[in-house]
Amino acid sequence: MTAFAKGDFVLTNRAGTSPFVRRAGRAAFSKDEELLVTSTGAGWVNVKRANNTGPVFWLSLDDVRHPARRLGEVPEGSLPADDPRIAWMFEDAMRLADRLGLCSDFDRIADALGVPGRTRTFSIKVVAAEGIEITAKVEARSRKLAEQLILDRMHATTPPQIRALNQGAHRA
Repeated sequence: MTAFAKGDFVLTNRAGTSPFVRRAGRAAFSKDEELLVTSTGAGWVNVKRANNTGPVFWLSLDDVRHPARRLGEVPEGSLPADDPRIAWMFEDAMRLADRLGLCSDFDRIADALGVPGRTRTFSIKVVAAEGIEITAKVEARSRKLAEQLILDRMHATTPPQIRALNQGAHRA
């Protein structure tokens, strides 16, 4: 087993070329290029461009390494994305996304990085007691925050409130 798994992003250790996996030809790659692992084996990985385009090609494990830090991971000693001291930056980024018509792109980037995005409506499914599935719509700046809001509200609900809701439903 390798230290890499399907779906990992890796960086190349050198520039060069390598054979395509399913057809004739070779892929050129540069040093420190980011690639997506599509499969692994003993001593090799199959990769394609990080933007998910182009053919899959083969590289030796000696040719790749993990990035020093994963995307969205806060570097040691840095401020986390939800720190109020840098909220201005995300507010400005949202305003620019609105101006430039890049809202869906901004939302995808914010979600992928796990940082605050624009306020949107999320449909969140939660399994309550005894297998009851509840779908709630909530406005939040990320799916993670939306899920947390729903869970916090569910935990804050006391048993007398639940009984009152059930009694009202039986009367209808």
